[in-house]
Amino acid sequence: MFAARTIGHRGCAAHAPENTLAAIREASRRGITWVEIDVCVLRDNTPVIIHDDSIDRTTSGKGRLADLEWNQVAGLDAGSWFNPKFAGERVPRLDDALSEVQRLGLGLNLELKVHDGEGTRLVDAILPYLHHSGISRDAILVSSFDHAALGALHAAAPSFAIGVLYGEVTPDWRDVARPLDAVAIVGDYRKASEAAIRDVTGEGRDFYVYTPNEPEAVCAQWHWGLDGVISDDPQNFL
Repeated sequence: MFAARTIGHRGCAAHAPENTLAAIREASRRGITWVEIDVCVLRDNTPVIIHDDSIDRTTSGKGRLADLEWNQVAGLDAGSWFNPKFAGERVPRLDDALSEVQRLGLGLNLELKVHDGEGTRLVDAILPYLHHSGISRDAILVSSFDHAALGALHAAAPSFAIGVLYGEVTPDWRDVARPLDAVAIVGDYRKASEAAIRDVTGEGRDFYVYTPNEPEAVCAQWHWGLDGVISDDPQNFL
């Protein structure tokens, strides 16, 4: 369904600090037309672009997202941990990331990161931004490992395309995908079998894998019907 054979993971995580505006810009600079980023929610319901349940690994601060508000996060350095040349890069709010994606004309795979059972709160926090982003509906894919959060999103805004995330795709994937009208199944490339890929694509849904960084890792999977990859080093797949 999506013209997204190659998606930059967390922006372009091999070449810029993950989940930052710099990573989104780097993906675009390298000719990548789709990016994947993670969205979480802070204590004050501000949706921010970060992967973990804390800010410890990728910023100059410390603390759990559930305990922090935007004014405690806004000034943190989210770039130096990756490379000193990115010093001063900030944790983006969702609205900042959406604006950058739109400015660059990119497609967006937005992953809902649910850490502490706050899926419904996260969905409620992001929907106003998605509705007013100006990004075309066919250029947004919302995905998550938290299938209940995807259910809340689909119930509230059924026009958004959904991708169901798995480690290894389970035999009951249809029971999850069909009620969500999911357009894509996304699985770990190391666990994506021929049977699973053919099963999903045979039903008219896309199959994506994360996170191969070498083309040789998925050579066979293209022959089985793989639609695309989500990679830290997406330029390798162009």
